[in-house]
Amino acid sequence: MHQIINALHSYNRYLILVAILYVLYRSWSGWQGKKAFTKSDNTASVALLGLAHLQLLLGLIQYFGTSTIVKSALSDMGAAMKNGWLRYFAVEHITIMILAVACIQIGRTLSKKATVDVTKHKKLAIWTTAAFVLIVGGLAMKGLLFSTLAEANGG
Repeated sequence: MHQIINALHSYNRYLILVAILYVLYRSWSGWQGKKAFTKSDNTASVALLGLAHLQLLLGLIQYFGTSTIVKSALSDMGAAMKNGWLRYFAVEHITIMILAVACIQIGRTLSKKATVDVTKHKKLAIWTTAAFVLIVGGLAMKGLLFSTLAEANGG
């Protein structure tokens, strides 16, 4: 079961990266170009939010159920804090990614509530950019942006 959840979690990050780049392009160009907020803009932000929520769910299943790395870390947090990999998965990764999903959710919500199209684009652009920085930074710090855990960990 862990391998399936881990594979889904791993592959979904690529879908999120594609979706977030598309939303960033649409929202920044819409904001700067003072364009209408179209059905495509709305659909893209909804798709990104759905993928982000799926990723969070898969990650929480791993964190609280299937991950041997997290189980090891949580069994002795003192030792885990001294080990970069254990600390990353027990504390850093989950914190950064929850914040990223929160940014995506906030951006979507504020964009949806805005009444002026340029403001919709602006809110979405700012909050999605924050999420993008968190995601890329959080994955890149351990070499996980374009590799699997085994590859990044030398295995």
